[in-house]
Amino acid sequence: MKKYSILLLPFILASCAPVSESQFTEQRLSELEIKVAKLEERQEKIEEQLEEINKRLDYITKSIAKREIKSYKEPEEEKPPFEEVKSTEDEKAEYENALELYKMKQLNEARDAFVEFIKKYPNSKYTDNAYFWLGKTFYELGNTERAKQIFNVLIKKCKSGELPDCNKLPDTYFMLVKISLDEGNIEEANRYLSILEEKFPDAEATQRAKELIYKTP
Repeated sequence: MKKYSILLLPFILASCAPVSESQFTEQRLSELEIKVAKLEERQEKIEEQLEEINKRLDYITKSIAKREIKSYKEPEEEKPPFEEVKSTEDEKAEYENALELYKMKQLNEARDAFVEFIKKYPNSKYTDNAYFWLGKTFYELGNTERAKQIFNVLIKKCKSGELPDCNKLPDTYFMLVKISLDEGNIEEANRYLSILEEKFPDAEATQRAKELIYKTP
């Protein structure tokens, strides 16, 4: 009996091997199916996310296009905000207040008001006038050196285009002619007169400067 058992052992082992390998193969296939299912699930999620991103990009693109069209069609039709209109009115009121102080010969108060205006509104359409009257205020206060500095600052800002309006330039050069004559500097006065004759030949300030120089002994 023992002999038969030993003889049958190889057959028993041979019959067991295919069963074990089959089970292993089935297990691997099952694992692969699970991985494939997970990959498909992830792929679906990625596609959904891409679709959502595309929708957002499409929305953003259309929104930008609408804003560009709107900004192109409507700029001239838009009315200035109330705050901007009010600011312009404030500028005018503050400038006129400073000028009134000058006319009333309240020179220290006028000086302070013009300085404050220039600080507050450095690019206003009244700023060149404020610089001019500030220079005249210093001149009448007896500080001719400071007056010259202010007038030259005004000229520089007008040349560089920093100020939107420079209608006071002829009068500014006239004041520099006057100050030069006060200091006895005829050569400098003539230099400023030459600038007036070249740049503003028909200006009243040019004629006044000529008369002032001709009257100087």
